[in-house]
Amino acid sequence: MSFFKSKTFNLPKATPTIRTERVPDSKKPAPLPSKVTSATSSHARRSEASPSRTAYSTARSSPATPPSDGHGSSRLKPGKRKASRQKSPVQQHLSSDSEDEESVEAPAESYKRQKASRKIDMTRQLRSKQAFSEADGGVFEMIHAADVSSVSKKSKLATIVPTENVTVELKYPSSSQRERYNLVFGNDNINPTEEILEIAKIVADVYLAEEQKDAFCNPTSGLIRQLEKAKNLLSSTRDITNKVLLDGFKKAVENYNLTIEGLLEEGALATNLDAMHHLPLRMVHYILQQVYDRAVSPKVELLKHYENGTDNIYGELEKPFISKVLAKVGLTSDQVFVDLGSGVGNVVLQAALEFGCESWGCEMMENACKLAEAQEKEFAARCRLWGIQTGKVQLERGDFLVNQEILKTIKRADVILVNNQAFTPQLNQNLIHLFLDLRDGCKIISLKQFGVDQISSRKANDPANVLDYTELEYFSGSVSWTNANGHYFIAEKDSKRLEGFA
Repeated sequence: MSFFKSKTFNLPKATPTIRTERVPDSKKPAPLPSKVTSATSSHARRSEASPSRTAYSTARSSPATPPSDGHGSSRLKPGKRKASRQKSPVQQHLSSDSEDEESVEAPAESYKRQKASRKIDMTRQLRSKQAFSEADGGVFEMIHAADVSSVSKKSKLATIVPTENVTVELKYPSSSQRERYNLVFGNDNINPTEEILEIAKIVADVYLAEEQKDAFCNPTSGLIRQLEKAKNLLSSTRDITNKVLLDGFKKAVENYNLTIEGLLEEGALATNLDAMHHLPLRMVHYILQQVYDRAVSPKVELLKHYENGTDNIYGELEKPFISKVLAKVGLTSDQVFVDLGSGVGNVVLQAALEFGCESWGCEMMENACKLAEAQEKEFAARCRLWGIQTGKVQLERGDFLVNQEILKTIKRADVILVNNQAFTPQLNQNLIHLFLDLRDGCKIISLKQFGVDQISSRKANDPANVLDYTELEYFSGSVSWTNANGHYFIAEKDSKRLEGFA
């Protein structure tokens, strides 16, 4: 059956071949001698941030055996993490980041503003007007750090010290409410002192003009130095019964809060944000991690409940890898992004935050959908705290092959992500038929190719022929199911490829 109606193809004698480019990601030049020490210490501080993820989910009429990943496993797995929260990026120093996407002017200790190597989207507006408005009092539903701490779970610690003694509130760089933290410690908790300190560092790095930074960054008397000293004293003992240490940290936080509120009243933070069109990757990944820690981590075990022998297998793409590939395809704030098999929505949220684009996802696994809804809600609240305007987010439930909203949206999409590592051949073929509705120029990011490298006389009617592929290499740390290098593909819809066979 021809997929191009009843048109007859007059095949030329010479069969044209279509190239597939194998383009390894360019490696970053060796750092200057003056930066080697900083880079080394930064690398040592990298933590295991939870990865961005996308799920493999499809409508099936018969079970299929998932293919092996080639590394001793017959299925893709979520990243290794406990049901409780693992290390957060708050433990990463501000100088660490995705090496291929941004460079830093100076070590993080100086809190210098970062410089992006990618092209800046000058049409993007970063400031959320709602976040800097007090029309609703800046109060809205959100998951406070205290809500996931040991005290809120009525652990034994709650019987040792009154909750009010360990509670501290932090002001974000917007007119929104403060976030509550409980100054308790444990492997299953958000580390409150580390997170508060890291937020202060990001605010100083991103939201302040140079002349405003001394109050924050002065190495002897700055607000960040005050927070560091108080944190170190409290963290060294982790004695939440020591009211003197608790009050010392709470006082440092309140000094910080009052300074932020003063800058807000002056309009300085809004003015500075209005002059920006780009968010540093560290801040993007950090906000996403905050959302995940509060909305997904407490229930992450749900993601392991998939059915054997189906295509509903959950796999993850790491945030730095997503930043790299979406920048490579040139995603901008006026475009439309679609993730087919979006899992808990991480990539959808990342695209909306990092690039400011309209961002869609579709998922059919019930547990993943529930967590995605929780993430979407917390994402909106958290971005409001930070004062950031994101692109529109829309998460759909169901099979992306038949979901009507998705079918309409892909016709105007600029970039589509399909994590098809574990998709069956039949599902990949169904997707090719779906891609016939794409507009020319739409780019498809996938982990497996949707067809052959060249057009042949025998397969002249194959709808996959409208896709022009580039093959690229990803490196260790890009995906959750293996630490090995691998390949991914960027295909562009180009109907003109078939003109030689018309």
